[in-house]
Amino acid sequence: MDLASTLRRAARGMREEARLHVVSVSSLAIAFLGLGVALLVLANLDSLATAWERAGRVTIFLRDGARQSDVDELATALSSIPGVTTVTHVSSAEAREQFVADAQLGASLETLPPDAFPASIEVELAGGSGEVGSQAIADRVTRFAIVEDVETYRSWFEQLQGLLATGRGVALALAILVLFCVLFVVGNTIRLAVAGRRDEIEVMKLCGASDRFVRDPFIVEGAAQGFVAALVAVVVLAIGFVLLRGPLDATVASLAGIRTVFLHPFVALGVLVAGGFVGALGSALSLRRYLVV
Repeated sequence: MDLASTLRRAARGMREEARLHVVSVSSLAIAFLGLGVALLVLANLDSLATAWERAGRVTIFLRDGARQSDVDELATALSSIPGVTTVTHVSSAEAREQFVADAQLGASLETLPPDAFPASIEVELAGGSGEVGSQAIADRVTRFAIVEDVETYRSWFEQLQGLLATGRGVALALAILVLFCVLFVVGNTIRLAVAGRRDEIEVMKLCGASDRFVRDPFIVEGAAQGFVAALVAVVVLAIGFVLLRGPLDATVASLAGIRTVFLHPFVALGVLVAGGFVGALGSALSLRRYLVV
């Protein structure tokens, strides 16, 4: 059968039932948008986990009144440890200024005294050092009297991994929900379209048209509904991301040490392809049940 003829008849059918298809695409776009938001959050959590896993970091909090000579001795000892790339002493005043600048919360933090922020030594590890290197440093610095506490971010990273696992489960559940939503909405839309074109279908069958000749345009319509709905959702998600990226990078992302990321192109393409495929599947299942020719 001629593909061009199938596409023309599908386009004609969508024009004749334009309002029906617009309602269907709008409903499906909302479902795909919810899935897209979940995937976007998951992508940023995964980016954060990867960044923190590759770039090991240890924060050594110092006791109040620590002498500069003791701080220098500790910094020298840290610099001699294999895998340590940077050792930076951050005073209480510097910690306060950095926090205010990163958080961008304005005058609400300007009145906080420097003593509210403990002095520390920030240690950065070479890529790949990871948890083992962080724990080795923590074990070695505890013997220094000026050390108040050591933060290796291990518990935080474990919580992030748990959050990632939960996010993947939520994304999978949403994907399944969207699948059934597409099958249901497209199926009902195509069923209504078939009912509206019953006379036309009967005439084609009387003229010798095959079942495939009758069905293929409806399958194309279903695929188009799913694809367009997914495309609308991705475009809306991209626009929202562009509008909100600045504020997010200035607050949450700056504190976490990363910049927000959008969906990977292959993920976005996968959503579009999946939308078209599931739309075609929903149409085919609907035709199998309701199109008796």
